[in-house]
Amino acid sequence: MSTAVAVLDARATVAYTAYVIHLHGCHPCQDADASEGVDCPTGTRLREAWKTARNASLRARREAPHPAAT
Repeated sequence: MSTAVAVLDARATVAYTAYVIHLHGCHPCQDADASEGVDCPTGTRLREAWKTARNASLRARREAPHPAAT
């Protein structure tokens, strides 16, 4: 795995962790209907940040050169 992909993976993990920690402490997000994806403004921002980081990581993995088979 390239260093760039590892950095993006780490960013996605940090963003996800921040989102989950928020969910555990935010009563409006806990009471929201999960099927509708309704969170408080902070929860919405954190969820979007996580999704953006996750997608960047996945995109980098797809575009990373694969080692030659030996």
